[in-house]
Amino acid sequence: MNLIESVKTCFKKYGVIEGRASRSEYWFFILFYALVSIPLELFAYENLNIAIIELIVTIGFLIPTITVATRRLHDVNRSGWWQLISFTIIGIIPLLYWLCKNSDEENNRFGSNPLK
Repeated sequence: MNLIESVKTCFKKYGVIEGRASRSEYWFFILFYALVSIPLELFAYENLNIAIIELIVTIGFLIPTITVATRRLHDVNRSGWWQLISFTIIGIIPLLYWLCKNSDEENNRFGSNPLK
């Protein structure tokens, strides 16, 4: 999956938490979000209009980011609720590990392998 396909897929599945998401789908979407939000954040300090646009973009990306992370965790046979572990400082380490981990090769309780 490339960057454009990933962004299209994540916005098509805006509120969908069922199923699984491959590593490339998740990380390309996060890359796209970073490429959009970082420049906006840098210029937001100089211009109120850009700050408002940055706020709207952040709010617009909130739900797709949560849902694609949930589907990514489903891909490694974890519940999406494991995202809440990031509120503890030490919890970021296992969460990043699961987000970077290879997909389960076989079908799991969340569906079939997205790469097959």
